[in-house]
Amino acid sequence: MKMRQMIAIVMTIIFLSVMITTAYATPFTDIESNPHKSAIVEMARLGILEGVGNNEFAPEMELNRAAAAKVAAFLLGYTEEDAQEAAKLDSHFNDVHKGMGQHEWALGWINLVATEGIIIGMPGGNYEPGSPLQMVEWATILIRILEHEEAGMVWPDGYNQMAADLGLSDWLDYNGPSFVNRAEMARMTTTAIFDVEKPNGQKIIDIVEFKTVEFEEEEPSDQNPQFYSDMNLSVELDKSLVPAGGGQTIQITATVTHGSSNLPVSGASIAFLASVDNNNRQQYLSAITATSDSNGKATVTYTTLASDDGKQIMFITNTSTEEGWIDVTSYALASNAAALIQGNIINPFTAETVPNADIAVTGNHGFYQQVAVDSSGHYAAAVNSGNYYIQYRMNASGDVPYSGEFSGSHFDLKSNGDLLYMIKLDLASGQSYSLQSEMGIITGVTNLSAGSEIYIISIETGNTVIANIGTNGRFMITLPPGSYEINGAGGYVMKASFMVEKGKVNDTGNI
Repeated sequence: MKMRQMIAIVMTIIFLSVMITTAYATPFTDIESNPHKSAIVEMARLGILEGVGNNEFAPEMELNRAAAAKVAAFLLGYTEEDAQEAAKLDSHFNDVHKGMGQHEWALGWINLVATEGIIIGMPGGNYEPGSPLQMVEWATILIRILEHEEAGMVWPDGYNQMAADLGLSDWLDYNGPSFVNRAEMARMTTTAIFDVEKPNGQKIIDIVEFKTVEFEEEEPSDQNPQFYSDMNLSVELDKSLVPAGGGQTIQITATVTHGSSNLPVSGASIAFLASVDNNNRQQYLSAITATSDSNGKATVTYTTLASDDGKQIMFITNTSTEEGWIDVTSYALASNAAALIQGNIINPFTAETVPNADIAVTGNHGFYQQVAVDSSGHYAAAVNSGNYYIQYRMNASGDVPYSGEFSGSHFDLKSNGDLLYMIKLDLASGQSYSLQSEMGIITGVTNLSAGSEIYIISIETGNTVIANIGTNGRFMITLPPGSYEINGAGGYVMKASFMVEKGKVNDTGNI
């Protein structure tokens, strides 16, 4: 699913969470924290799915071929009465017959779907009702019911691709050969029922008259959602770096405030999205919507997968205001070979925080990793070990005291105020780095021609930065706070010692 589609879905979810004030109580006791809870409840409400006893659904239990036959037959419009009649017919398979054992209840259902050509047997003439289904096998059954199976489709790739094209794999960590569990089956099936059109333009929900089951309504919330025109949203991850291998929990805490005093907003509806490489990971969030408490806070968790290892996990947190939507993007990394970087960014001309700054880690072979910045200008990110540049971009229009364009070592300032500076880093696995990214500005005038270079040397570290001379002999560049010496070509000293303060224009005058 593309990122724009996922963001649109998140906005729809939060809109619905604001508008809907009542909901059906869950009929099962073991699905409350399951990411596919809504699909399971809907399948139960339509009368398609039942539990396994003791008010439990067993969402993690693998879907077997007997249960698959019953669900598939329901989607074709068959009823319990039809299955009872079909149980009297001759069987299509050696192991499906009266007296077959624990799966005899499925005899009629299996006969129905076999007659329709929806589910075929296994090699040797058996059906194997107790065997689990792969994800691609359940997708194939849905594709046939939806009449999207095409001549010449290659197994399994053609069916995996068709599942993706129809959206049947959305909201899942879809892996064709993996066995599908009952919760994943519910998610794929509700998508098939409500979202996918047959070639004639009709959906299953338009064709089949499901025998719906009424559940008790939950008590409606007496807390109305709160909206302000001056709302703020901040997001904090309890960990930006977690060990590889999957099964790690990342806590995401959103805080909604309003006004210059950042007063908490209670009752705000907040939506959460997770993705890796543009692959949706919603089902691994503990919840995709939440309501802020009296402190303006709402917290959900994300559980990592082994397939997340070494990749950037992106979280988008979203809420609505009186004037529109605001969202915050955060990142985490699951790796045993990564480093943690953190720091603060300010406008080097004014010392003001820059919450909308663009920070990214760049490296060889086109490597690019975005870094999120919070409202205070703080950033933190986990990055795999290696050699990188950290890029900092902002617009300082109105704050630059001198006109023109200026450049130097890992620095560029355009006449429109677009500013870029970079820090070179060699990151070692398991290390944490506090970056000196709160910069100041050094500027001055020389008698050198445009295009000439001067060399600014840190007295503390000996590091050298090159500044290019612009028009009228002026130079300008960002530097960390400290004491510097300015030299010309050939090593002659132009300024013996000069202090640079962060968030300030430090002017050397004529040198």
